[in-house]
Amino acid sequence: MIMTRNARSRLKDVWDQKPTFATISRTVRLILKFFVLFKRASWHAFEHDAYTIAKASAYSCILTFFPALLVLGAVLASSQRFEVYVREISYVLGRMLPAGSTTAVQYLRNNNNPPVTFLVSTSLLTVWTASGVIISWMEGFRKAYCLPNIWGLVKERLVACSLVITALIPLTIATILVAFGGRIENRSMILIGHRLGPLILLMWTGICWLVAILTSIAVTALIYHNAVPRTQRWHCVLPGASLSTGLWFGATVLFGWYVNHHADYSRIYGSLGVGIALLVWMYLISVIVLIGAEFNALLFPRSVARFPVEVDLTQHRTAA
Repeated sequence: MIMTRNARSRLKDVWDQKPTFATISRTVRLILKFFVLFKRASWHAFEHDAYTIAKASAYSCILTFFPALLVLGAVLASSQRFEVYVREISYVLGRMLPAGSTTAVQYLRNNNNPPVTFLVSTSLLTVWTASGVIISWMEGFRKAYCLPNIWGLVKERLVACSLVITALIPLTIATILVAFGGRIENRSMILIGHRLGPLILLMWTGICWLVAILTSIAVTALIYHNAVPRTQRWHCVLPGASLSTGLWFGATVLFGWYVNHHADYSRIYGSLGVGIALLVWMYLISVIVLIGAEFNALLFPRSVARFPVEVDLTQHRTAA
């Protein structure tokens, strides 16, 4: 029986919808797989004592944060546009930090022309305490991949210090972009015209967020890539780095909302309330980084945990 034109068109429409259904089902399966892996990564982090390791890294973070602000403020103070840079960076700190942005700005403005020896010693102290953060994360990474600690104390510290110095490169580029952001935006509005001002503002905001996200992913992937005895491939660390970046932004927003609307650490801790709030936030960030490592270990368990198998040839010769 010959099919009518309407029946053929209906079959064609149904056939055209099949890829759509397949795409939707594939997307749903990927989302479900992601949540299952995230749940397993969180549980493995608990089993590997990551929440205790995060306490040590948070302690090193709080020791690194304020000396780094002092060095940054001293460097910015050498410029004539110090107030412009401080205003731009304080705006970013206010958006990034859940609490303590006012204290951070005070540290940036504390430019009493410190001597060079003070800046050098403070920079070395910052690198040393930041390497302590990396060393704490290294312990969590090794537990995630079930690796032994084959590095000595000296080599482990050197690797951690090198990672801190290497991570400063993308962070410095992002800081320069933030510092010159307002100037670039104003110059663009002058050249293009004020009619397109809202569009320029929207585009520049999107570029700043994109740079922040890519910088965070790059720094986290760099640490995941080199902070274990056996270097991993880049595609094996990008999923955890992307997950850590997303969780970091989400946790910062939620914790900031909680601190600003519900929690008042100053009632319990007094003048130390700001420091305690920053310490809790850094603890959450450390937990997120360790969960990202567990996520990578679940996706690519053989990329690091694979070791050469020794074959006993005497048994084969005896059997022969």
